[in-house]
Amino acid sequence: MADQSYRDILGRADAFFGDVLSSQPQNLQCGRGCSLCCHGLFEIGSADLSLLTDGLASLNPSRRKAIIRKAQAIIETSAHPDLRECSSEEKAAFYARTSSVACPALTESGECQVYESRPLVCRTFGLPLRNGDEYLSEVCELNFTAATDDEKKAASWDLQQEDELGPEDEFTIPEAIVLAARQRGWLR
Repeated sequence: MADQSYRDILGRADAFFGDVLSSQPQNLQCGRGCSLCCHGLFEIGSADLSLLTDGLASLNPSRRKAIIRKAQAIIETSAHPDLRECSSEEKAAFYARTSSVACPALTESGECQVYESRPLVCRTFGLPLRNGDEYLSEVCELNFTAATDDEKKAASWDLQQEDELGPEDEFTIPEAIVLAARQRGWLR
């Protein structure tokens, strides 16, 4: 089960996203069925492993099995490296070649099957980013396209609100799903 301090961070992220959606709806195109951010593999933290495990455990076994099969297929066909041991160049090449791979938890209609247990990065994707006072950038090509600099800054998620990740904390969602399946005995 995901630890409470991490759930607090997730709660702050959800509340912040909700506040931005309320105050700047014209700048956020996020909504049910939009899954642009669900394509392309990316890093999630080790705290997200138990969160995803909780989400998978809550699913109907046949749905969970289908997600696990998709995750296994992604790992097998993408030459998935061990992110915790590869160079930044190897990571960049891996992310480039998997930039259009759909998340294994995504349905054909573009809905997340583990939405309530989705990782932190999934909860904040679409918002501009900053690191303390340093504005970094926008990450979604659909959002904040006509926003002012002040709107972007007000809507930017501060990465300092997250736990510091080291190389040992880096996983992809397919990798986390397969690890969860192994731990729970869902691979048979």
